[in-house]
Amino acid sequence: MTMFDPFAPATFSEVALDVYTDAFRVSGVTRTRFQRVGDIVNQLPTQHLQIDNATITEHGVSAAPTTATEALIDLARILFVVTTGESVQGRAEMRIPKRAARVELVLPPFRVAGSVHIPPGSRPADGLLNAADRFLVMTDASIASARHPALGASVAALAIQRALAQLIVIGDDEQPEELLADVLDESTAQDWLQREPPQA
Repeated sequence: MTMFDPFAPATFSEVALDVYTDAFRVSGVTRTRFQRVGDIVNQLPTQHLQIDNATITEHGVSAAPTTATEALIDLARILFVVTTGESVQGRAEMRIPKRAARVELVLPPFRVAGSVHIPPGSRPADGLLNAADRFLVMTDASIASARHPALGASVAALAIQRALAQLIVIGDDEQPEELLADVLDESTAQDWLQREPPQA
């Protein structure tokens, strides 16, 4: 029987990521001792996420992407981070029983809808607003952008920075598909999402 040694050196591995800000998508790999997307960004010990072998694409620009051996992304400007495969799966023994709630977060120029997982018996709003982690994990998520339709995607899991959301829409527990489209008419929602974000 192999004994766990808490003082053994941490094992680092490379995890492929797509990192989105309001202006750029940066794709590449990061070296981390974590596998789950939420842990990768929430346990980051610095204010910048390092991406190696990076491909940098500016939203809405037709020029060829820029490549870099290393790119550093300000954590405060990251809207969400996407990873795939084994890196989105937690070990079975680490899972805490939770129930899924449908939510939609609007972080211009993006609208992200999916499931967040909250403790049984709690309200979705409590799980969203009272979580200690900076980045909220969302599963079975869809990414849409009225300004940049080519960036739309469906992903198994992502970590989204809740504090940067301008609007959070919580699906009713009895009607989980009642999201932004049911709150705003389509033309109003599309016009609002295409507006330029205010300058800091």
